[in-house]
Amino acid sequence: MIEFIQIVLLVTVWNLGVEIVLEEDMALHKLRLWAESKSSRIFEPLIICIWCRPSIHSLFGFGAAVGLGWINLMSWHNLILYPFVVAGASFISGTAWSFYKLIEIKYNYLTHKEQNEYFDLKDRKSNHHKNKQS
Repeated sequence: MIEFIQIVLLVTVWNLGVEIVLEEDMALHKLRLWAESKSSRIFEPLIICIWCRPSIHSLFGFGAAVGLGWINLMSWHNLILYPFVVAGASFISGTAWSFYKLIEIKYNYLTHKEQNEYFDLKDRKSNHHKNKQS
């Protein structure tokens, strides 16, 4: 059970890291734009979709777990564990990224709203002084 949690967390961290590197103004954003422009469905789990990415990228997690000595490479236990790791990592990384995006959207909305209110107050104050002087 501990192996499962460790591998899921490892794949989740990997998946979130790849998503961050593929974001706008980051190192591999042009690769993401190129993949999105193609009509091939192979780029969906490789590059584009954070929910789909663990289906292929969890192989890196299993490779790292073997390298770290957490699991044995030649074990039937890994074949049973693999679909659960994919599902767990997909759920955790997709949910974490969705919450992050929601927080980012709310922050940008509230910041923009506060700026607009500030400028509205500034305009009303200047208009009030102009009306007073007339």
